[in-house]
Amino acid sequence: MFQLSKQMLKSSINNNKAFLTYAIKLLLLYFILDYGTTFFIGITSKGGKYYVGWLDEHLNYVRWLRYTILYGTKAIMNIIGFETNIVSEFVIRIKDGHGVQLVYSCLGYGVLSFWIAFVVANTGTKLFKAKWLALGCSIILLSNMLRIVVLLIANQKKWVKPFSLDHHTFYNIIAYILVCILILFFVKAVRKNQNID
Repeated sequence: MFQLSKQMLKSSINNNKAFLTYAIKLLLLYFILDYGTTFFIGITSKGGKYYVGWLDEHLNYVRWLRYTILYGTKAIMNIIGFETNIVSEFVIRIKDGHGVQLVYSCLGYGVLSFWIAFVVANTGTKLFKAKWLALGCSIILLSNMLRIVVLLIANQKKWVKPFSLDHHTFYNIIAYILVCILILFFVKAVRKNQNID
């Protein structure tokens, strides 16, 4: 009986170590990605104290993210019959109508950072993780584009906000629900792959 308890205790300690290692890896990756992006925004913003022009001009992934969202939103708006213009690096506007300014808090890099950290921290081959990174990031980006589409149309047509929520809060709720659904499918796929192996 004592031997069985000793084995169970060892197993429990090993499981706890594995979980603790995973949790530390997940949190560390998330904080590096999220706060690293905040830091990167600081050093690539013209006029900042620590501005690094070369990074701003050649490796500004935050600008690429914004352009992806702006041009994706423009394409969706055109498909549904609204002519839009990107009038600056930050603003998309319905022709002769209302616009939306896509500031840093609108980019969804916190949600993207969490998804990337979650996938990287988990088990799986590089190809498996790459597929899930691409799928999750695409869904998150598409949901953000759809949010901007709805916001543009809502501003144009003067719709009332749902539940009196700020659109950032409302989007974050939707985005994290999507991430939870993605996590469920990811875990299911990991278990399926483990059963195959």
